[in-house]
Amino acid sequence: MRRIAGVALLLALASILTGQANQTDRPAFLYVAAGRYDSMAWNRGGERFPAGARLVLVSKDGRRDVAPGFFASADPAVSYDGRQVLFAGRATEREHWQIWEADLAGGAPKLILACTDACIGPLYLPDGRFVYTRVAATGSEIEVASRAGGKADVLTHVPGWYLTDDVLHDGRVLFESRDEIFTEYPDGTGVESLRCDHGPKRASARQIASGDVVFNSAGTLARYRSALAVQEKLPQMNVEISGAVAEIASDRWLVAARPRSVGVYGIYQVAPASGIAQSVESRPGMNAVQPVAMAARVPPRQFPSGLVAARTTGNLLCLDAKESKSPISGVIRSVRVYTQNATGGSRLLGQTTVAPDGSFYVEVPADRPVRMELMDANGVRLQAEEHWFWMRPSEQRICVGCHAGPERAPENKVPEILNLTLTPVRMLGEGGLTQ
Repeated sequence: MRRIAGVALLLALASILTGQANQTDRPAFLYVAAGRYDSMAWNRGGERFPAGARLVLVSKDGRRDVAPGFFASADPAVSYDGRQVLFAGRATEREHWQIWEADLAGGAPKLILACTDACIGPLYLPDGRFVYTRVAATGSEIEVASRAGGKADVLTHVPGWYLTDDVLHDGRVLFESRDEIFTEYPDGTGVESLRCDHGPKRASARQIASGDVVFNSAGTLARYRSALAVQEKLPQMNVEISGAVAEIASDRWLVAARPRSVGVYGIYQVAPASGIAQSVESRPGMNAVQPVAMAARVPPRQFPSGLVAARTTGNLLCLDAKESKSPISGVIRSVRVYTQNATGGSRLLGQTTVAPDGSFYVEVPADRPVRMELMDANGVRLQAEEHWFWMRPSEQRICVGCHAGPERAPENKVPEILNLTLTPVRMLGEGGLTQ
């Protein structure tokens, strides 16, 4: 008996030393197996899985394909009750990526959204709809659709590259664009950077149970703990990480990683507090990526949209344009509002005075790119937005300041502009002003 026990102990130690974690202490999970994998090909209209891909379910009963016979299946998102999975799939090599749903207990997948472009990155919303990314050759956009069918609603209204990452506990959609992480509500309102610090490249963001947002930054992991926190680096690991984490316990995550940044990716279990990584799933010559835990979780809050689709404008109230992370040299006297013209350049919509306390109130076109510039009394530009944002039909939005960041809170006072007028200045370009 002592000899048998000794052999068992040696086998256990060998498993630890080779970095192979035990399946019995993990919940079931899904991952994608692919011979070729380019995680960032989506943001140039390319193909992430050019040789196809297989969505694999790993449980105590073994392994099985979720969509057997498909040329490619990827981007798994498990339902809140843990029973179903949304995924992007190509039934044949000739077809585009489309959105499918499958019962995790088994059975044939069901097509729930047919796309003429590539539709990827689906995520469940708590009201029964789902959000996803539609990718074309020249850009992508985020859309929301019903599982019962009907017309999809576009949530992004500036040309560019976007990718859905997660749905936050408060109901906002987390997405990435321009190497940065953004949020918006599921009706496309309230778009803003999760942090306004323009730091290192960030991608593949996911919120964990604690409320922290964990993301990939240059092949390693980092996170935001709260609205007031700066980016926090996690302990350095001896592997290169690709994609988002899958939380399987408060102290354990699954990630796609590869040692020494060479070869194919495998699924690793990591301890975020220590940086220790153990291999749990690997296949010779095959990438194992996009791990997702197969477990029930609390649904996010539902967001009751107040948009009026028949309206064509939105109102923006700035509380204090002088409130800025970047120092503004000079006295702000006016604001100019621009939209994009047909060739992607700037077209001036209008200009209005800024109140002495820095407040202004404007009406802008809905579902159009918008940006602003602050001017002094001589028409010299003092500060300008580098990128475009958008407003939805009838959206009423308030910003604290100019490039102030989402962690800033407004002072408890009435903006001077509202003491002068309750009607926003129309910035709709009726005069045909151009630049």
